[in-house]
Amino acid sequence: MEHEAHEDPVQTNGLRRRGGKDVPVLPRPLAQALMMSEKATRLNKAPAAGEAARLAREAPVLVALSGGADSTALLHALVRARGGPDGLAAAHFNHRIRCAEGDADEAFCRETAERLGVAFRAVSVDIPTLAKERGKGIEETGRTERYRIFAEIAAEISEKFGGATRVAVAHHADDNAETILMHLVRGSGLRGLTGIPADSTPFADKTVHLIRPLLPLTKKDILAELSARGETYCEDATNYEADGDRNILRNRIMPLLAELNPRAGAHIASAGTHLSAAWRFMDEQAKEAFRRVCRDGNPSANSPAPQGSSRDLRNLELDVEALLALPAALQSEVAMHYLAAVCGHRKDLTDAHAAMVQKLAKSTVSAEATFPYGVTLVRGYRHVYPKREKEEFAGRHEVGRRELERGVKLTFFGGRPRVLTFAVHERAAEDCGETGAGATCGETGAAARDSEQSVNFTENQYTKRFDYDTIGKACVVRTRRPGDRITITADGHTKTVQDVFVNAKFPRTERDNLPLVLTADEAAVIWIPGVRGSEAYRVTDATKRVLEITMTEIGEG
Repeated sequence: MEHEAHEDPVQTNGLRRRGGKDVPVLPRPLAQALMMSEKATRLNKAPAAGEAARLAREAPVLVALSGGADSTALLHALVRARGGPDGLAAAHFNHRIRCAEGDADEAFCRETAERLGVAFRAVSVDIPTLAKERGKGIEETGRTERYRIFAEIAAEISEKFGGATRVAVAHHADDNAETILMHLVRGSGLRGLTGIPADSTPFADKTVHLIRPLLPLTKKDILAELSARGETYCEDATNYEADGDRNILRNRIMPLLAELNPRAGAHIASAGTHLSAAWRFMDEQAKEAFRRVCRDGNPSANSPAPQGSSRDLRNLELDVEALLALPAALQSEVAMHYLAAVCGHRKDLTDAHAAMVQKLAKSTVSAEATFPYGVTLVRGYRHVYPKREKEEFAGRHEVGRRELERGVKLTFFGGRPRVLTFAVHERAAEDCGETGAGATCGETGAAARDSEQSVNFTENQYTKRFDYDTIGKACVVRTRRPGDRITITADGHTKTVQDVFVNAKFPRTERDNLPLVLTADEAAVIWIPGVRGSEAYRVTDATKRVLEITMTEIGEG
């Protein structure tokens, strides 16, 4: 990587040599748009752009100078708006993609900055090679490296001039219109239709702002200004190629729209400005709603974890009832805030993903869906929550109310490995058929017999359903202990687990390794998987919520 810089600005003399003549430097409309008050200029149409223009006039500014018409016009305008080059610098990023043409662009940028007395630095990075090494696209890699370099240079400028540095780029109204149309074609919600922000903080150092003072101006405005001043600029031939989505929009679609209305691009960009104001209002409402409908899924935390807190938000749970009570317009935005929190990123999350969260919330049965960054969300009894890795234990494990209601898998290593899955749901008709001792009551597998006859321990999965509210909303999983008892009749008669094992001819070698499910105080056994469930907690017509427990054999230990 090559870094070249001219650090000390040189004042201009107010004349420009052109064609052998000294041409006086006069304010032109583009510079006036930056110098004049927001109320008196076209910047008034976009308050955020007006603020960006103010920052461009007052704060130290690093101009991202490509040599194209837009950035060249921006640099000239800023020199005029500030009355000279003080507090200005320009940086050119050579991607090493266009080889000789790229080198010529760099030379042009250097000459332009020197003529204006603006501090200049050129940085060259082999983006194609770097993208291949990282396994990323050229465009994404180029953007990442540009921002990294610009942030580094901005930090140096801040140290030299004092104050927070702004990095100015030359996006204009036509760029904004293309971006809005691209988002619309690819599929977007309200946020995507707001277009390019006039002021943003995409850098790691959030004190460095990326500003776009030319957003209210069209390409036609910019070219007219350059023509009137007799200024030259570089042309990138790849901008006119027919391939690439952006070039198709720029070279084919936008000209067709201009035939319908020459100001089509400006009108689309203006619509983006109005939508941006609407989205900012919606976003504030969504953030407030997000804090109300989400809670920390960490069992040790009892309060909501608002966005921006220091807690690990990957355990965040979404209250289904509270989400669905929100206006439809807010539900999607809250779902997106939730996804961004549990995924740790907003990049690559789309409105389709937010719709998937809403679909999970509306589901009346247990369900799950996968999302970017390896996140799987599960629809529990009252919440949508991130699927946890299976917890592994041997000996004893307490399963609390939150674990039961959001659903949990436990891997028990006591002899052969077994997985126990817990889930809570509203009672359905199939959860309980016949009643009385020995009834199936929704159990499947060998234990469906639910009696103490001989058990052929070859089945690899057993499921049993119990009255969740009768259990007391918590339980313990462990192996047997002397004195453990289970209720075997509706009138409350109990029997020791040892006797149950003997009567069922349960393999002696397995008795000390089989995980049992007990009440929270361990006074009563709820389930002996594959053998018997307690009559004290069976599902009846009066049951409102069902605890479904499944044990699955996963091979020899």
